[in-house]
Amino acid sequence: MRDFAELNINEGGLPVERAAPSEKIIREFERHFGLTLPADYLALLRFSNGGHPELDSFQPIGRPDLASWAVNAFFFLDEDKDSWESLWKETKEWRHILGEKMLPFAANGGGSPFVLDLSVSPAAVKACVHDENFGMVDLAPTFEAFIDGLHIDPDMI
Repeated sequence: MRDFAELNINEGGLPVERAAPSEKIIREFERHFGLTLPADYLALLRFSNGGHPELDSFQPIGRPDLASWAVNAFFFLDEDKDSWESLWKETKEWRHILGEKMLPFAANGGGSPFVLDLSVSPAAVKACVHDENFGMVDLAPTFEAFIDGLHIDPDMI
């Protein structure tokens, strides 16, 4: 997997200052939702707990007909269970739509979530298109492939 530093994750152009999630918070989250967070996703949370990546765009698997999807923000995990972009709140809000083995980990600018499909191993990455009847689009076979495929969208420079 690429070095997370290459993504230049920030909040308002400044480095993300939120501390990495504690083991206690991670275990509490996993117990509460009955999920196990994948090691590669935990590595991202430990590197940058939330924030906007400058390398933010991804082309869906085998779908050159679709425009690139852009990550507006990765969700954060800490004691805050009520703020938008909190993994707690986003998981609670999306669970009834996505299902119990789907973990929203980021969102695009329109609020559609990027999702880890934890029903398969390794977890695949999908996007839920909320303005298309919550349809799911396959983005990457693994979180690693998703991170490695992030790029700058030349149309947004």
